[in-house]
Amino acid sequence: MSKLTSSIPMAFICVMLSLVIVSSCDKNDDEVKSDKIELFSFGPTGARHGDTIRFIGNNLNRVTAIEFTGGTAAVVDQSDFKHQTSDLIKLIVPQAAEKGYVTLKTPDGDIITKTQFNLDVLATITSMTLQARPGENITIAGTYLNWVDRITFNRDKLVQTFVSKTFNQLVVKVPDDAQTGQLILHYGGTDSADVLTVDTLKVTLPKSTSFSPNPVKHQTDVTITGTDLDLVKKVIFSGVTAPVTTFVSQSATQLVVKIPASTTKGKVTLEAASGVQTLSDNDLDVVLPAATTMTPNPVDPGTNLTVTGTNLDLVTSITFENAAAVTSFVSQSATQIVVEVPMGVLRGRIKLGVLNSTLIVQSTDILEITGSVPPPIIAFPIYNDALTANWNGWLGGGWGGTKDLNNTSPVRNGSKSCAINYVGGWGSPFQIGGANISLTPYTTFKISIYGGTGSGGKTIKIVFNGSNGYTINVVAGTWTDYAIPLSALTSGSTLSEIWIQEFNGVGGYSIYVDEIGLN
Repeated sequence: MSKLTSSIPMAFICVMLSLVIVSSCDKNDDEVKSDKIELFSFGPTGARHGDTIRFIGNNLNRVTAIEFTGGTAAVVDQSDFKHQTSDLIKLIVPQAAEKGYVTLKTPDGDIITKTQFNLDVLATITSMTLQARPGENITIAGTYLNWVDRITFNRDKLVQTFVSKTFNQLVVKVPDDAQTGQLILHYGGTDSADVLTVDTLKVTLPKSTSFSPNPVKHQTDVTITGTDLDLVKKVIFSGVTAPVTTFVSQSATQLVVKIPASTTKGKVTLEAASGVQTLSDNDLDVVLPAATTMTPNPVDPGTNLTVTGTNLDLVTSITFENAAAVTSFVSQSATQIVVEVPMGVLRGRIKLGVLNSTLIVQSTDILEITGSVPPPIIAFPIYNDALTANWNGWLGGGWGGTKDLNNTSPVRNGSKSCAINYVGGWGSPFQIGGANISLTPYTTFKISIYGGTGSGGKTIKIVFNGSNGYTINVVAGTWTDYAIPLSALTSGSTLSEIWIQEFNGVGGYSIYVDEIGLN
């Protein structure tokens, strides 16, 4: 469209005059003019609502109305023209006019502009709905809101369709995945722009208030009570990697979900379509068996052991140290299990498998085995269930394998050991250093080692302070306690570093170490 100022430019008048003069030399006025209604130009574009614009053409005195885009309220009838002659129409841009083609109504038919008419607008926001659920409508009040062509919700969620638009009101549906935040309204015009809401739209989220039953058994249903629970898309239980997305039933106030097998006690997380999560105020507990006493203790392998406790009817297996899981019992009730102790078991805690669950429960007490060797007594412990504060140094990454300081089976004493997996020959994944321990009060280094599958006859080396060392032939399938003279490990008077190195030149096996220290 032509861009015109509020008055006819002198250059345009001069051109028109020159055209008239030139034409007059050849033809008279009657010969130049025709009866056809014609539009030559209109504008200026970039005008504002309420401004006066001009339509220049031929036989415009026969125009009966001018329609702008924007509906019936954007139609200006002939009676409302400010000025109308054969070659010029002046009118005030109606408030309802929007960007678009303009139609001149005439007895000979419609004349539609070849270019679109645009306006300079400034959209404003005076109020808005402050809270809504996903899927609900919110209302935004202001001015020139009919010029808004898109709204951006928080996190770049774009909406380009509206429930309704008027000059002073905009109604839009909150997307299912919308998040709480300010809104950005983009509006058109000759100088399109964005306007940011001062207020924040708070998007309603699901909230849990209670669980029933609590505690609950694995693979059974739990009822979550709360508000806006129909907005939940995922439920995340403590200890469970994959969220639950399939529900037994769902309403705004209740959500029924089956408890996954790996669920542990803890908070429950509800996730909406937006990905925003809410955490339960209370913990959901799970029903687990507990072994409180074992009699007799010590026990002879091949004889019966009575395990007393709670919820023992949920136990599906019992695992003794250095033995496969036992799944058949002499007798079983909620408070007592009688089981035959397998041959070859070692001292340690028993582990209980749980019905419909992947969890393993350990006994509180250690089961002593008649005739088994008790763990070594250590004056200065360096590792027993964890690196002790006595060490007060660093734990290195090492090389040629991996380590796990929190291994739960096999264990020489306590509840944990360190598992060392040698991937390649000469590897040393277990390294600790940075300490400065005086060796003056001590004469012996103690360590317990259990050889894993394929480790029998393999050689490892205990290295002090990065040099020399003491080689050990690994014994597979049992704990072996070593008492190594310090003189075989170092000639120094301090201990700053310990390696446990593969020394057979091959990897592919594991060992377990426990009860490390000085005497």
